[in-house]
Order: sequence, then structure tokens, then C-alpha cells
Amino acid sequence: MLSLIARCVLHQLQRTTLTRGAGEWVTVAGSGSAPTILAWIAALWCDYNSSRMDSRRAVCAVFVLYLAASLQLTSCQDLTGCGGSKGCYRHPSDCTGDNCIAFVTWENVGDGRTRFSMRASQTENLAWVAVGLRPESVPAGMVPADVYVCTKDGTGVERSENILTDAGRWNSVARYIPDNSVTTELLSYADNVISCVFTRIASIATGDATFYDISGDNAYYLLLAVGNGINADGTINSTYHAARRETPIALKLQSDFVVPPEPELLGCGTTRGCFRQPPTCEGDDCTAFLTWENTADGQTQFALRASLNGSLSWVAFGLRPAATTEGMSPADVYACTRNSEVKRSENVSPYDSAARVIPANTVTPSLAVYYTIPNFVTVIECVFTRKASLAGDATFYDISGDNAYYLLMAIGLDINADGTIAGKIHSQRWPAANALKLQSEFALPTPPPATPKPGGDLVGCGETKGCFSQPTGCSGSNCQAYVTWQGLQDGQVRFVMMGQAQGWVAFGLRRSNINNGMSPADVYACTSDREVKRSENVSPLNSEARVIPADTLTLETIQFENNAITCTFTRQPFLQGDDTFYNISGDNAYYVLMAIGASINADGTIGGNRHTDRWSTTETQKLTEFGAATGEPDPVGLAKAHASLMMIAWIGFASIGITLARFFKPLWPDSKLLGQKVWFTIHRACMVSCLLCFCAAFILIFVYKRGFVDTGNAVTVAHAICGIIVTCLGIANPIMAIFRPHPGTPKRPIFNWAHWSVGTLAHLLGLVTVFLGIGYQTSLLSGLASYSFFIMLAFVIFHVVMWVLFEVMGRMAESKVAVKPALPQQPDTDPNPDEPGRSNDMPLKTAGGDSNQQLANTDTEPPADEEGENLSQITDEGAAAKMILLCIYVVGVVAFLICLVVFVGLA
Repeated sequence: MLSLIARCVLHQLQRTTLTRGAGEWVTVAGSGSAPTILAWIAALWCDYNSSRMDSRRAVCAVFVLYLAASLQLTSCQDLTGCGGSKGCYRHPSDCTGDNCIAFVTWENVGDGRTRFSMRASQTENLAWVAVGLRPESVPAGMVPADVYVCTKDGTGVERSENILTDAGRWNSVARYIPDNSVTTELLSYADNVISCVFTRIASIATGDATFYDISGDNAYYLLLAVGNGINADGTINSTYHAARRETPIALKLQSDFVVPPEPELLGCGTTRGCFRQPPTCEGDDCTAFLTWENTADGQTQFALRASLNGSLSWVAFGLRPAATTEGMSPADVYACTRNSEVKRSENVSPYDSAARVIPANTVTPSLAVYYTIPNFVTVIECVFTRKASLAGDATFYDISGDNAYYLLMAIGLDINADGTIAGKIHSQRWPAANALKLQSEFALPTPPPATPKPGGDLVGCGETKGCFSQPTGCSGSNCQAYVTWQGLQDGQVRFVMMGQAQGWVAFGLRRSNINNGMSPADVYACTSDREVKRSENVSPLNSEARVIPADTLTLETIQFENNAITCTFTRQPFLQGDDTFYNISGDNAYYVLMAIGASINADGTIGGNRHTDRWSTTETQKLTEFGAATGEPDPVGLAKAHASLMMIAWIGFASIGITLARFFKPLWPDSKLLGQKVWFTIHRACMVSCLLCFCAAFILIFVYKRGFVDTGNAVTVAHAICGIIVTCLGIANPIMAIFRPHPGTPKRPIFNWAHWSVGTLAHLLGLVTVFLGIGYQTSLLSGLASYSFFIMLAFVIFHVVMWVLFEVMGRMAESKVAVKPALPQQPDTDPNPDEPGRSNDMPLKTAGGDSNQQLANTDTEPPADEEGENLSQITDEGAAAKMILLCIYVVGVVAFLICLVVFVGLA
């Protein structure tokens, strides 16, 4: 092993000596340590004398090895010769060695073997580094792959295979290394750095298809990964990586040593410029991004990447002169297509793009790939260099010096048969806000936050633009939704929409001769998939998808962040021959509809999906005029009233009323209120109030929703169904009380059980329904503070603790009665047959008395009808303590209720 390492170090030093000039070595010697200089001299001396003395060769090997260790060198582990005598793949792509998270190199060493060298560092708790080979036929992902791993505790290179399990998950299973196929030359770990060198034969003849043949024209993508967890046996089977990277193209490992550059966002604002959407994305999470940087020969290197869930045909960027502050034309445009080509075109009008040839030697592609990754996400990447200018061609914009341009970026779903995008409209586009000098300016202005700023899109409402917002008078970020419209000089109308929604925000135009409902209507929706979709309301409960006619709509911006969807697009005022494409020019007036929804169809449309909230203007609007649009009376107020009344009913009145009936029947044995026992009068007042509140709330929510709720949201549906059940139970219980049997009759116990069961179930289900309404992370009432859920949870805990205390106090009172016989009591001489409870009480039993002589206390919770008897003899001290607890409970309930109702009002 020492001889191998020494030869490798010697070989590397010899090769470095031949490739470096004298001036460079003077610099190295002048700035290096003594071991550096000695290692160089020793290597040359050893090489000169190696043919003369074998013993001297051995001494040289040991000496050079010592010097290499002093230098903290890893044999054969450097990035010299990358792209020439060996291939190199590194992460980050511009790292130089010690500053790499990881790198792998490969080179031919004779006998059909390939030497791989890996090094990893810069990763906390680093445990392994691995290189994998994925077949050329699989353009993306980590499966399948033949993987070679070096671990920090290993003694040699280990092998595994990336597979896809039956459950559709990625996994890594250990594989044996065939005899004489892989030879470990070095494996070391120190100071959180793993280094290893091994050779691998090109193929084996044993029929192992997982041992990939890397000879000849067989090409593979190289995977590079590091991790910080290993199994007990030292393997990485089933252990996920901490960082990974893959080459942009497949390589023939015995002949391809040049890895093309790939789009990445390293060095944004310093060594390269970056324009990305969304502005805060970091790479794979971007819908699209563009980078540009200067190359050594004075050219500019551009890199484009776009990904989309579904079909994607091209991504393009354009240069618009600084003198043209709006629009997409004129522009010099370069597109990367799904045909793995780079195409050039010119925007010659707002709605057309003419193909342009790429002049010879002006644009040099180094990467152009198209592939699909799991979950049906398509990706297009390309990298190319462009000359700064071309004499005599005014359409080939000069980007040198102080010449500044606005950057345009767009993606599209369709291309021409010849691979060009001429005449094909984009699906999304983004213009940069400032013109830039591309060869000297790499920093874009800080993008605005995703959530609309107060007053941002609503500035100028009623003066330069028309606006419809909910709630009326909101200023931007506190709006649940808004739409604005503004006429442009070319006759088009620009629409801006925002909605606090998970699925979509939409606006529609309803004809002036239909003054109610949502149909028929021409509807435009911006979705969470960052697309604009068109539909037509054809009935009150249905919406059918409609195509967007060519050249009628241009998407400018669309974002979905912080649970808010915002978009801007322009629309042609009319389309000849299409009555469903409503004419918004001239004196044509429409009711403006607006809605938000929680779900979208699989194809991205909203057809057939009901809204979660909707609004309509009370008067028709001419979209060529900008008077303030007024909506219907704020329907959110109805939702707030519904929520508040339901909480007052079930948290306030129901909780207090049930608690009094459960624990406080015997507390005022000789007192009456309004001709009835105190507990019964208060209980009846609370339950009647509860009934009135939840019935009013039930009616309000149907007025607010104008029917049943959106079936696309499971929580909303569950809340609605539970609410209907609670309302039915709450109405049934007082009806049963009206027809209750008289005390002492045989059917009275049946009523007791039914009254108690229905009331208890209604109360419990009412609290569950409130929980569903206020949610945990998202509430059904938009804007409700998320910690309202925890206030409700605190109330339930408080309620349970107080009931436990009431129960304990009751048991203590019973124990006192058991040891202190009660005095005989006279029966009620003026029983009230309409009052439940002991309206015809017999004397309470004394010690040894016959309990069968008295009627049951029919209003106590079943089956403990005798509770009232014993507790009627409660001591004065017990009564006082129980009154104190009751006051604490009532105050607590009211306090929790006030907090929740206040939060609802502020939502």
C-alpha cells in the first residue's frame, strides 16, 4: 500500500512538474512550506535514481509519503488536469479542492481500468461520500444506479445499488464487489474530511447487470453525494444523503473528461447575475431562472433553467433596449427547447415572434437538455456563450460597455414543428424591473415581498383604475381578495388580482341584464400552479373550462406565496365572432364577480370546483371607466356573526346551563327564582338563550353561503355537517322537555336519559364543530388568528378541570352526609307539578330509612337520582366553597368567550 501511495504521489508530482512552468514553481517554493519544497526535490531525486537502486526507491517511497502526510495531501487527489487527462465533477462547480463539499475525478490507468478519486468535506458530521453511475437511458433521478461508497469508519470501498421499492420509494441496498473488480488504493478520514482512491475494471463477464459496463460508447450520468448517517455495519443502505449532485449529461467515462457547465445560482450578485422566478427561489424550486457571467475570452455565458409540473416546451430570455420601458418587443430572444436546441427569434410586435438565424460563431451551446423527473415535472436546461456584438446586424443587440437592456424571461407549452417558437405565445413571462449593463452589472434590485403591500395595487382606485375589493375599503395586504382594471394605450385592459386562497382566485363578468347569481359569466382564474385559466359559468352550480383564444391574453406576472395568489395580465377588449368572450369596450357594462377557492382540477382548471367565498358588485361597471365599484353588504360580517353566535351558544350558555343542572341542583334548597327552583330557572334561561343563538347563527351561514359549502374542502364540509347535526340535536332537546312526563310517572326515567344524552352529545359535538371552524393552521374564517385554536383548547382543559373539582366536592359532601344522619324534613306542602326535580319530594331518608318511600329526583343526571337528596344537607362551608368555584367557572367561561369573539371580530 505504501508503495502504491508513494508511486501515486510521485506520479502526481512528476505530472505537476511537467505542466508547471519555472515561474510557477518559484512562486510555489516562495510561498510554500519546507515540506512542499522538500517533497518536490525528493520526488525528482527519487524518480532520477529509481532505476538504479530498489532499496533507494523504497526509501524514497517512505520519505515522499511522510512529506505528503506533512502537507495533508491525499494521493492522486487534486483537480489538476481536469478536462484534459482526467475528468472532474465537483460541488460547488467552481470549487478548487479543499473548499469543495465533494468532488470525484476519473482517469484511465491502463489494463482497461479506471481510477476514481473522491474527497468530501465542508459537511457537518460527515459520514460518507459516494459516486454512482446512472444509465444514459434514465435522464434524471437517483434510481437505478451502481454506487461506490467511502465511509469514515470503513477499511475499503463499499458498493450498493439504488433501487425503487414496491411502495414507490427510493432505497439503497448493499451489493457485493465481484472479485478483482474494484481495488481500494486509499481510504482515510481525518478532521471531518473523507478521501479515497480506487480503481475499477470496465466490466465483468459474470452476468451481473448491476455492475455497469463503462467501456466504449456506454455513457452514464455521474451522481455525487455525501451523507452524515451510516448503518451499524458501516454501510449506507437506506440512509438518505445530505447533499447530492448529478452531471447534466451522460459521459463515456473512458474518453469523456469534460463536464459541461450547468445552470446554477452560486455567486449571484457577485460573479454572475441572476434573474429568477419566484425571486426568492434557490434552484430546483424555481419555475425559471437565468444567469449571466463573463468568460475569459470576453464573451458572456448565459444559463437557463425551467421546470413545470406537466408539459413544458421551452424557456427563453430576451433583451429589450433600455429605451423601451414596457412590453415584450422589440427584443432579441434566445430559447432552449424540449428538442435540446438553442433557438433565436425576434419579438417584432406585442403578439408575434419572428425566427432569426444565429449568425456563425456568435452563439456556442455547451449544454442543452430536456428531461422529466418524478411527479411529472419536466425540466429544460441550457448553457451557451454569446459574443457581445456583431457588426452590421442591428437585431443582434450589442451588450458590451454601457449598453443596457431589460431582461425578459418566459416559458411556453408549445413549439413549432421545426423546433422554433416563432408565433407561439408564452404561458408565463416575467420582465425585469430595471435595465442592466450585462457585462458589468450582476445585482438585481431587491424584489418586493410576495404578500401585497398596503395600497400597492390599489393606489389610484377610482381615478386611474377601477377596483373591486373585499372587504370594502381594504388597502392591500388586509384584503381577502381584490381585482383592478386599467385601460392601456393599445386598447387592451390590464387586470390585477389577489386572493388569500390555496387553490385559485378568479374574477368574472356577468351581463347587465342578469342582476343576480354567478352565471352566465366569462371567468378568468389565476391558480396556485401559476397559470391563468379561463372558464364559463353555465349554471349556478357549474363552470366549464374554455380555451383562451390566441393573442387575446398576456400573462405578465403570477405568484403563489404566503397563502396568497397574485397575478397581472392584459386582455383584448373583444373578439369578433365569439359571444362568450365578452366585449368590455365602449359602453358595455357588466357586474364584476370575484371568488376564491381551495382546490383545482388535476389539469389545472377550476371547472366544476365550487368557491369558498364569492362576491358581486351591486351595480354594473363600464371597464373603460374607473368609478369605485361597490359590492354587496360585507358578507364576511355574516360569517363573523355566525361564528360569534355559535361560540356564545355552545361555549357560553350551554356550558353554564349544563354545569348548573349537573352539580348545583341542591345548592339553593329553600330558594326560588321566578316561581321555580333557582338552578332550574337559570338552566332554562341559559338553554333557551343557547337555542336562540345557534338558530340565528344557522340561518346566517346559509344566507352567507347561499347554499351548501364548497365540496372541495374536507374541513369545511366536516364543519358544515357537524353544525347541521348539532343544530338538529339542539332543537330536539327543548322539544322533548316541553312534552316531558310528570315526575314519578313510569316514563320519566326514559325522558331523563334521553334529555341527558341528547344534551350532552349536542354540547360535545358543538365544541368539536367550533374546533373545526377555527382550525389549527388555517381557519375557515379568513384572517382569524391561529392561536385562537389554542385558546379554545385552553377553555376545554379549564372546563374539564372545573368539572373534576365539582365532582370531587360533591363526593366529599356525600361522605359527610353518610356519617352525620340528616334531620327529618317535611314534604313540600305546595308542590308545583310543572317544575322538574323534587316538586313532590318526600322526606329525605335518614340513617336506616327506607329509600323506597320517596320518588326519584327526576332531573338529576341519570342514573344518580339520589344525588340531590344527600347534597341537600350540604354544610354551609361546603355551599360557600361550591359558590366560589361556580363564580370562578362562570368568570372563566366568560373570559374565554370574550377573547374568542374579539378575535373573530378582528379577523
